[in-house]
This record gives sequence, structure tokens and C-alpha cells, in this order.
Amino acid sequence: MTLLESTKSALPPKGFSKTTKTRVNSQYSELLAKVKEAGLLKRVPSFYIKRFIIVSLAVWSLWTALFFISGSANFFIFALAIPAAILLGVLTAQYGFIAHEAAHRQVFNNNKANDTAGLVLANGFAGLSYGFWLRKHNKHHQKPNTIGEDPDIAIRVLAFTPEDVAKKKNPERFITRNQGKLFPFLLLFTGFDLLLDSFASLGRKDRHLKRRLVEFGIMLVRQAAPLVFLFLVFPPIYAGVIYLAFMFTFGLFMGGAFAPNHKGMPLIPRDAKINFFQRQVLTSRNIKSSWLKDNLMGGLNFQVEHHLFPSMSRPHLRKAHEIVIKYCQEHQIPFAEVGLFKSYGIVIDYLNKVGLSKNSDPFVCPMVAELRPRN
Repeated sequence: MTLLESTKSALPPKGFSKTTKTRVNSQYSELLAKVKEAGLLKRVPSFYIKRFIIVSLAVWSLWTALFFISGSANFFIFALAIPAAILLGVLTAQYGFIAHEAAHRQVFNNNKANDTAGLVLANGFAGLSYGFWLRKHNKHHQKPNTIGEDPDIAIRVLAFTPEDVAKKKNPERFITRNQGKLFPFLLLFTGFDLLLDSFASLGRKDRHLKRRLVEFGIMLVRQAAPLVFLFLVFPPIYAGVIYLAFMFTFGLFMGGAFAPNHKGMPLIPRDAKINFFQRQVLTSRNIKSSWLKDNLMGGLNFQVEHHLFPSMSRPHLRKAHEIVIKYCQEHQIPFAEVGLFKSYGIVIDYLNKVGLSKNSDPFVCPMVAELRPRN
């Protein structure tokens, strides 16, 4: 059975009998038991502590290097400062990934310790609101790719159904019509988009954000510090270019790690009754693993495993993947896994077709037929 066929039978789930539902739920229970037996739900705080120390040493070294570079001739400023700013963007995204993992209770056994670490890392190091991210991301995990429920498919300038395209007004409609072509460029602005959403969320009286003033204060200091530093030690034009290089890279790596995991996968109608196992597997896409991708993407390339076991620490994801893929092969369960660049090709093609209103069925993405269960 192809993923397209299985998706059509599951979305919406007409004729989905109690027996079938029980079987699918028991499959998840079996899989969960295998993962627990392998000890893969144990936290590994040492991994995150070491990673935080290494990233922080590299970050401070680069900021120090920028200070000394500022006294160089104009040519050397651009030749050395821009690469340093790009590396800073890559490393700062790593703080965001660890904060994301703390929000999922992956770092420590104690929930309070995870929340404290997440707040400090997100607000103080990545410069984004932890409370905003926690609420938004929890909604995504509860109902990924569900129309009207998943905030990750409710993006200002992107549309995931023809109906969304029709609702857009200029200038957003122009962007939406060309969203596939513009997608790589739009990723560069992810950092600014998250920053605006963070401040907007903290500005609202939201009962779910219990430490709004603390978060706002930490974020304000964190966002101001790089700007003050750069404009103090560099001429204004150089400071602005270096800051943009830093923020664009940060946005590219944050957005680039999350973008290929669900976009272009099947969308679920809001009122569909889909069980947890189907919902997570059929809407998620893995990126083929490598040492570099595992590190630069914060483990998010194991998206299926992350959605099935959201509290699993990153060092266990590769081993869990072996168990999950074997189980899916044995039970003929569709499992989407492609290379990184192919995943972006799928996403761009999908966004192009939706933007041009060529996708008449929003519940089955145009590229999903190309994905087959791994045998």
C-alpha cells in the first residue's frame, strides 16, 4: 500500500471500525513497550550540559573575535566579520533547539528544571519567548497538520490550501501566489518573525504566560545586547550588515530545521477522528540521518520518532529510529523518509501548487504519492 492510499483511507476515517482502532492503538502500545525496554525514554542531562558549554564557549569566542576584528581595515571587517556572524547564527539556533527539547521535558527528569532551563535558553540565549513557544508548539504536537488547529499551518504569508490563498489580501496574496519560489528567501526572516510573535504574545494578557514580565525583561536585554555591542565597535553600516547576517542565519537554521518535517505531508480535516499513532506517523516526514544533520537540525530530522515519543532525549532518537522503522516495515505501515534537499524540493513544489491553486484536494498533498513505505 502506498502512503497516498493509506492516507486516503485515513483522512477522513470513514469506515474506521472499533476493531481497526483497537489494532492501531495496540500497535502504538507495542512500539512504546519496545522503546521502553531498550531504555530509550531515560533522560540524558549530561548530553545537554556538555552541548551548552561547548556552544557557549564557541559563541563567546566569536563575539570576542568580532571585537578585535572591528579595528581592522574595511576589507578585513567584511572578510572576517561576516563569516563570524554566520557562525554565531548557526550556534544561536542550537540554543533554540535545546530550549525546544527542554519544553518537551527531554533534558531533566524534573519539570521545573526543564522549564527554568527552557526559559533561560529561549529568552536569554536565543532571544525568543519560552512561554509563547511552549504554547504554540504544544498545539502543533497535539494536532499536527490539522486545519484550524495546528498553528504551524497558519502562517501569515503562506497558504496550505486553496481556500487560504483566496483569503489573502495584497501584499500577502502576491507572496502567497509565489510562495514556493520565495520559500528559501522567506526562511531567512524566520528569526524576525519569531521575535515579533514573541513580543506580541508577551504583550497580550494571556493567562498561560505566567512570567510575562520576566520573559519580556530577559528578551529585551538579550535582543539589545548584540545591537549595542555591534554599533559601539563597528561603523553603523558594517554593524547593520553584520547583525542582518547573524539574524538571517539564525532564522534560516531555525526555520530550515522545522520546515521539511510536515509541510507537503497530508492535511487533516478539523473534525476528523484520527488516533494518535496515525496522526503522528502520516503527517510527519523524516530526513535521512547523518552526523552533521543530527547536530545542525537539533535531532528534528527524526521527526516521526520525535512526534511518537516527544519526551525522548536527542541521543536516543537514532536508536529509536531503528526500532520504529523495523516495526513499520514488519506491519506495512507507511513511513516517509527522504534526503534533506529532496524534502525541500517536495515542500517547494507543494507550496507552488497550492499558491497557484493547482491543488484541488488539500487533504492529500501533491507530492505524497512519491513517498512509499520503506521495505
